[in-house]
Amino acid sequence: MSNAAISVYLISGFLGSGKTTFLKRMLERVPNDLKLMVLMNEFGDEGIDGVLIEDPELELMEISRGSIFCACAKGDFIKGLYRIATAIKPELLIIEATGAANPSDLATDLKNPVFMGAFVLKEKFCLIDAAYFLEQYEIFTALEKQAESTDQFIINKVDLSSAHTIRKIKEVILGHNAKAEFIETSYAKVDFSGLFSEVPRVAVTPSLVGGEDQGLLSEAELDRLVEQALEDQGAQLEPPDRLVSMTCRWLSGTLDDFRHVAENLPDDVVRAKGFVFEDGRPYFYSHVGLSFEIGPFEGPALKNKTINRVVFVRREFKTEDILEKFRDRGLNVLTSGSAGSGGQLIVC
Repeated sequence: MSNAAISVYLISGFLGSGKTTFLKRMLERVPNDLKLMVLMNEFGDEGIDGVLIEDPELELMEISRGSIFCACAKGDFIKGLYRIATAIKPELLIIEATGAANPSDLATDLKNPVFMGAFVLKEKFCLIDAAYFLEQYEIFTALEKQAESTDQFIINKVDLSSAHTIRKIKEVILGHNAKAEFIETSYAKVDFSGLFSEVPRVAVTPSLVGGEDQGLLSEAELDRLVEQALEDQGAQLEPPDRLVSMTCRWLSGTLDDFRHVAENLPDDVVRAKGFVFEDGRPYFYSHVGLSFEIGPFEGPALKNKTINRVVFVRREFKTEDILEKFRDRGLNVLTSGSAGSGGQLIVC
């Protein structure tokens, strides 16, 4: 492995565990002399997390509409990595996976011969929601897969849990991974001192990754390679859990109108997030488990301040019950995609 390889860090963790907050804190500690790239993976078709960390100086790639480790988005992931290795060529790549992901194949993905040794996996972090992990673990296979494929676990939101529950969480994870190491925290606050000290300050050269000396792949050649990779991996591309993402966009209404929707969601909704506007001011909505928050959004300026947009992730293949909550308050959800009268359904 060349000293010029791109250092890769993975952030995983179930839906709502605090991955994006963790990522933001990590980015604050990246040395200024490192060329950084962030790849964000979202389950739905609407990119929400990318807006939360938007920085005009940050190189950001977003892959939506499914997990990058499943068939629904694996092709986009391979193509994205190829572009990162051959065109962008950062020194540091941080990947935030969707909460429904099984990240166990990342090491294999990065070793795909097409990348010519451009990537080296440095660390994998898994965020654990101390308030909901034990409940989620009984329902979703993704938590088992994440526990099996990670060594560094960030037990987040300990302020919302008890010492007994945290001990139980550790026991469950150690049952899947005897090498697990734990950090307990709230609001994803972690000491990142020295984390990036071993990242080489030399960017990847084209000759390492099939560049000028060997010739870049054409789009058709890359498509064939992706098809072959999907065929070779076969069953490994199946998602650990069958979940549905529904995106709702609407123009009118108030915060109180939408709060009625949030308070009356079906029980199978496991995660929801998005932006709601009132009098031209943006508010960020985050729903995890049985609780939600709606507060002023103080982040970067949003490009579209007229269309409210929220992504719901749920277990049932339905739209009508959620749309009915919108209609109860006179909110007209815009038609989008194949879902007909309402949001677009993404199944993975």
